[in-house]
Amino acid sequence: MKILGLTGGIASGKTTVSTYLKEMGYPIIDADKVSRKVVEPHTEGLKEISHFFGNDILQSNGSLNRKKLGEIVFENKDKRELLNKILSKKIRTEIINQIEYYKKQGADVLILDIPLLFEGGYDKMCDFTMVIYIPKELQIERLIQRDGLTRDKALKRISAQLDSAERNSKADIVIDNSRSIEDTHNQVIEWLERNNLMLEK
Repeated sequence: MKILGLTGGIASGKTTVSTYLKEMGYPIIDADKVSRKVVEPHTEGLKEISHFFGNDILQSNGSLNRKKLGEIVFENKDKRELLNKILSKKIRTEIINQIEYYKKQGADVLILDIPLLFEGGYDKMCDFTMVIYIPKELQIERLIQRDGLTRDKALKRISAQLDSAERNSKADIVIDNSRSIEDTHNQVIEWLERNNLMLEK
């Protein structure tokens, strides 16, 4: 089984590419979904987070208020690192379990959709890595439109991640997502074909 790591900066369009790959029939492990799973009500993950960050980050039904937690951690590097420390081991364990599941299922190609692919060392689990990229100004613009953030908050969220030049330099392929969706899809397909990663029809 070949593993393709898919990543990109915030608002780069990584989810669009991930959705496209899913529609083509590729099995996908989505780290955002995994990170939500490990903080569901009554999980160890949520207990630990509320212990360190207080019950303010919980909604009235006991679930995590992700927006509130996001505001706290994006403003404070130490708190962001603490959150990553609490969650990273739990997320990694769940991702490894899911990789084993797909291996047993006989999958030919598996996509790991992980925002912090390089920062978390997940690239070491991959045979190939693909970065979805857009220029910084377009990234800021999309983030402001998508999440209703101020320019200053958008910049803070972007700077909380790996620098895009550094991320791009680590990738096997960089997909430029600044043009049309069709153009992005064509780049993805061309690269998959070149590396014999297209699924059998």
